Amino acid sequence: MSENNKKIKYVKIDEEDDMPESEPIQDKSAKKKEAIESYYRLHHTSVWHKIGGVIRFFGTILLSVIMIVIITMCIVAVALTVYIMQFAESSFDVDLTNVELSYSSFVYAKDSKGEDVLLKQVSGDDSRIWVEIEDIPQHTIDAFTAVEDQRFFEHNGVDWKRTLNVTVKAIFSSGTQGGSTITQQLVRNITQDDEVTMGRKLREIFRALSLENKYTKYDILESYLNRIGFGGTANGIGTAAYYYFGKTVDQLTIAESAMLAGVVRSPHNYNPYVNLHNSKVREEYALQCMYEQGYISTDEYEAALAEKIKFRRPIKGTYYGYTDMRYNDYYGIITEDSKNEGDLYYKNVPWEDVLGEDSSLAYKWNGSYTVSQDWYTDAALDQIVTDLAAKLGISYSDAFDEFRSGGYTAYLNVNMDMQKRLGELFEDPSTCLKSWDPNLPADSKNLIQGAFCIMDYRGNVLAVAGGIGEKPGDNCFNRASQAVSAIGSTIKPIDNYSVAIDRNLITYSTLLKDSSGRMRASNFGTGKFDADSGYDEVTDTYRWPHNYQEAGFGTGNYYPAWYAVQKSMNTIAARVMQKVGLVEAFNHLQNNLGFSHLDSVNDIAYAPLATGALTNGATLTELTAAYQVMGNGGMYYKPYYYSRVYDSKGVVVLEQDTTGKRAIGSDSAWITNRMMLKVVQDDYGTGKNAKLGAVEVVGKTGTANDMSNLLFAGLTPQYVACYRIAYDDNHEIKSDDGWRTMALVWHDVMVNFVDTETEQKFTPDPSTVELPYCTDTGLLATSKCPSTMIGYYRKENIPTWCDSRHDGLYWAEHDETSIPIYE
Repeated sequence: MSENNKKIKYVKIDEEDDMPESEPIQDKSAKKKEAIESYYRLHHTSVWHKIGGVIRFFGTILLSVIMIVIITMCIVAVALTVYIMQFAESSFDVDLTNVELSYSSFVYAKDSKGEDVLLKQVSGDDSRIWVEIEDIPQHTIDAFTAVEDQRFFEHNGVDWKRTLNVTVKAIFSSGTQGGSTITQQLVRNITQDDEVTMGRKLREIFRALSLENKYTKYDILESYLNRIGFGGTANGIGTAAYYYFGKTVDQLTIAESAMLAGVVRSPHNYNPYVNLHNSKVREEYALQCMYEQGYISTDEYEAALAEKIKFRRPIKGTYYGYTDMRYNDYYGIITEDSKNEGDLYYKNVPWEDVLGEDSSLAYKWNGSYTVSQDWYTDAALDQIVTDLAAKLGISYSDAFDEFRSGGYTAYLNVNMDMQKRLGELFEDPSTCLKSWDPNLPADSKNLIQGAFCIMDYRGNVLAVAGGIGEKPGDNCFNRASQAVSAIGSTIKPIDNYSVAIDRNLITYSTLLKDSSGRMRASNFGTGKFDADSGYDEVTDTYRWPHNYQEAGFGTGNYYPAWYAVQKSMNTIAARVMQKVGLVEAFNHLQNNLGFSHLDSVNDIAYAPLATGALTNGATLTELTAAYQVMGNGGMYYKPYYYSRVYDSKGVVVLEQDTTGKRAIGSDSAWITNRMMLKVVQDDYGTGKNAKLGAVEVVGKTGTANDMSNLLFAGLTPQYVACYRIAYDDNHEIKSDDGWRTMALVWHDVMVNFVDTETEQKFTPDPSTVELPYCTDTGLLATSKCPSTMIGYYRKENIPTWCDSRHDGLYWAEHDETSIPIYE
């Protein structure tokens, strides 16, 4: 064996003390046996012992998973609790009354007893009529609870059973809608929180619980029924009752209540004006709910099912048990069936037979509209919005939205009894007209229209009529407050004679020549004037003005100023205007009498200022306010339809100016008043038909130069009132157009508002004197004057004593003989 292949055994030699003792042979044999058995046990265990090991292994895993799930659920529960508590902790502190007021503005007036009466409630979207719960029939309340929330009087704001059902459906179908109680619907309506999320639903639940803790069930029902939408412009049960049935809520039947209750789930789909079939289906469903829940008896149920509900507007279809014959007429549809049914509409018969003995198309509006306010309220709202826009520095449209939704409260100056009567008078065309074409539609430009305005002497508008015939809706065109038209000769006393008297340029009896002057023709182009106009090529002038219904250039005679007013003589008015001055007269109209539509270029001229041919004109309200000066001692008060407007916090934002402004002296006003008395008092005055028995009346007629407008301004000791007629497109009014005498219509209206049996006279101004004057000269009469009359004079401008020979030549010798040039 080689050296490298030798096996060498290394033996460690321990210390002697560490050497083990020699073991017996028997012990070695036993250990060997034990080792073999141990090996056997290790490698030859039983089957059951192995199964137990597996179970212990998987049991450990399962317990670990369970512990993880429990821990996870705890975390989720804590997170969910925190999430929910966010909604629970956010309080829902709402005052239902304040919620109502926050979107509505109110308009009040005083009745004959001096008590405030609500005339109009205006909301952001439309006119919403609030109805107290005690004014809502029980069967109407039952209809809504039966359909929308049958356990309303049992739950605390949330119907947990319905909520659980909806939640389950939401989990499996991803839906989140449905199941809301009436309280929850009210919450959603108030907050406008309509997100389609589970978070919104949780907020809604907690808010509903909070609301129920604060209010009674009937408080919640009242607010709910007055806020919900019913389709179209109908928001709230009060508006819906009228919108669909033309009724107030207390008049609703069981069937009508059921129909309304059926609409609210989906107003567009169940609106009878949109889908009559769906509406009927929902009505029957609502009745079934009421019957099954014990709200109505079998007889009531069957009667309601059979009721043929009559709607305010025409409906299409027979689902409610009848055919609405108005439908085709309303929409202008002609069918073969309607032709064959003997409907007079489709036959060649007079309109009177179609519409009834006392009916006509003219002045009657047949469209779909709601009239919830009178002419006065229209004008008042327009003035309020205009003034609000100016105060806030915003547009008219924005101001209108602000008023409708800003919670304002307005108080009007209207005399409710006068307004009601005036509205009735003007709804009847025969008040203003002798005849008219009944076949013309109400909006025809060939129907004469008119307006009337009554004021006191402190600027308070008391009553107005904005048109002849039926009022065609709310906030429609108002001819009393919005129509700017010519005022004709009614301008003469207010900017001409009264100013001339106030400036001591004329007196009551000053004699003035009835003769035309001359006007520069170059301003109007050449070739326009024929021989009848008195055109002179040398001076390039024509004779102007002419008197109404008179040919020629005036008589050349001299007449007192009061007579010129009585006869409305244009020739003398022009001569007086020359004395006053164009700029003076213009400024007086604009600055002292509130005329707001003047043209500062074209209206500073003789035709506009002397005869009323203004470029634009004035509203009837403006004209009436200007005439108050002649009855109250010379003070001008801006015309107001309202006295005060408060904001939602009770702060005055708009207020009537009651201070007034001195327009002319009280003595000048009284003298002009006496001039106007001659217009009415004398049997040959143009306003003689305006007399009111024992009540003194002064006035002035007016005719636009182009015959487009006719007017009468009249004053009594209590009231000043103006009346105007015109076509809406201002074309010429002819003598045979069927209109009644202006002063006579004025009388027929005002006789309703004054006691004609009790003497009433204007109070003389103490700073004036009544003295006889000579009719030949207009000067103070002496014993030598053969003919005298009483005149009225300012103490500072009394005429001199007459020294005439009374041969009729006095003014021919003392007046200027040249023809005046009006430039």
